[in-house]
Amino acid sequence: MTRPSAVFFDINETLLDMGPLKRGLAEVLEADDTLVDLWFANLLHHSLVDVASSQYHDFIQIGAATLQMVAHAKGIFVSRETALSTISKHITTLPSHSDVGPTLRWLQQNNVLIVALSNSSKAGLDAQLAYANIDHYFAHILSVESISSYKPHAEVYNWACERVGIENQKAMMVAAHGWDVSGAKAAGMQTTFVARPGKMMYPLGLSPDHHISTLGELKNVIAMKT
Repeated sequence: MTRPSAVFFDINETLLDMGPLKRGLAEVLEADDTLVDLWFANLLHHSLVDVASSQYHDFIQIGAATLQMVAHAKGIFVSRETALSTISKHITTLPSHSDVGPTLRWLQQNNVLIVALSNSSKAGLDAQLAYANIDHYFAHILSVESISSYKPHAEVYNWACERVGIENQKAMMVAAHGWDVSGAKAAGMQTTFVARPGKMMYPLGLSPDHHISTLGELKNVIAMKT
């Protein structure tokens, strides 16, 4: 494989620390933080239900609905208003992981085009990157809201590469989610999986081209392709 002309980054968990959001959600789930991962899995699941049923609701709307569902299953009542306000309050005020700034800076200094590609809404994504003070590194900030679909559907990756003006095989997707990596690989992109704590590749998914433990190791991946 040749050096990618652009590196596309997933945002939530890959670049941003979801800890503050998880703690905020636990507060409305009667301090049961084991339910937060279940909520996130439901959020991803029902985003694909929207795709399969030709609907589109933004990530916060789906997040609020699935938060109510998870709470209901455990006998906890959470109003739609509380669900929306809790998610909106915390998801746009997430810090970046400590290895993010140095890695993005290195990529920028080495003339690598940096692209954000997220399931978050455009307004939410802009707010997230600005709060984390990393927005200035990105040449393109792309939200699936623009095409009313969700990763890992192939049309998202195809659209993103076309939007940037790069052939799929010359673009690399970097994510801490096995489903995202597998979807990008199926669309013909180069892929790198970041093993954030508690994350592993989907064993039945398409294998990533690279598997790294920290984002800082991406420098070595790019350098060896130079």
